[in-house]
Amino acid sequence: MRRSRREFLTATSAVVAGAAVGAAARADAKPVPVSKARNYNPKMGYRRLGKTEQWISEVSLGGHGAINKPNPTDNRVAVLERAVELGMNYVDNNIATECDLYGAAMAKSAHAKRDKWFIGFASWPQKVTEEYEKQLSPDKMMATIDARLKCYRTDHLDLWRPVGATWGKGQTKMATMLMVTRKTLDMVVGVFEKAKKAGKVSWLGISAHNPKVFRRVLGDYPQFSVIIFPYLFLTKEFGGDSLLALAKKKDVGVIGLKPFGAGTTFGLKPKQIHGQIDERAHVLVKEMLAEKRLSAVIPGVNIADQLNENVKGSYERDKPKTAADEAALRECTANYYAHLTPDYQWLRQWETV
Repeated sequence: MRRSRREFLTATSAVVAGAAVGAAARADAKPVPVSKARNYNPKMGYRRLGKTEQWISEVSLGGHGAINKPNPTDNRVAVLERAVELGMNYVDNNIATECDLYGAAMAKSAHAKRDKWFIGFASWPQKVTEEYEKQLSPDKMMATIDARLKCYRTDHLDLWRPVGATWGKGQTKMATMLMVTRKTLDMVVGVFEKAKKAGKVSWLGISAHNPKVFRRVLGDYPQFSVIIFPYLFLTKEFGGDSLLALAKKKDVGVIGLKPFGAGTTFGLKPKQIHGQIDERAHVLVKEMLAEKRLSAVIPGVNIADQLNENVKGSYERDKPKTAADEAALRECTANYYAHLTPDYQWLRQWETV
């Protein structure tokens, strides 16, 4: 009986995974201590990124946020250098211009060069959804990976995470979110295995705004090591059939994006937060980090001083919650519901995972 390509890929990956588990279980195999994490700072918390077996800072750096003060490159140099000082070691970028900017900033930086970072990158504007399926091909995907290597002026990047179902015009509710077909996921896995064999990338992830995408990925494709989706300070677990529980079962790392609801949690419209520091931010980060199945949250930042506030959520995560913290959580919850614009109503779908 002939097997489909997906069945073949799944079976092959299972053999590889089994061999890896067997190797890790040898008597002489020892777990890597957290203190060996890249760019380790004892004040920062580090969490295992699923089966990648890497430790990443539980507060890491999202790609959006660069501003023209003094100019985008110098702005990112300052942010990257402060992030390294604070113990961050993972940065995630989406569009090509972001990757170009971060690559230029790392090259210009004295202390926050490429070797300090685990880098996750997307292949935007390619989207691996059924709406765009006819525009996708293995050659185009590989060309995008090669282009990102040039952006960062390197021959190797850590996590390729194609963009799955996102929102757009007319896609503001779960019923209108785009799905990812098995045909496309087979293509993604094939490209990843070729790129990994060539030494271009280490791990495969996927980001999306549709929870159903992750259930399909986690259920059928063991090649994926990381999933990235919106995670808010008020996000709760969806009973016993949660996405968090499934990710843990599959030993897949979970990274939360949009942790501040695009600024709405501070009573701002999206993009109004530029350069501002809200002293409630660390309270929200601390609340999110109470979920131990999260590997990291990745707020975007405009200026380096915002990083100081964000990392307090990690530095102070074990301190008891105060009355002021409780008040901040109530205020930010009210802000979130009051200021969520029509374009961001899809975030409501991520109040439970």
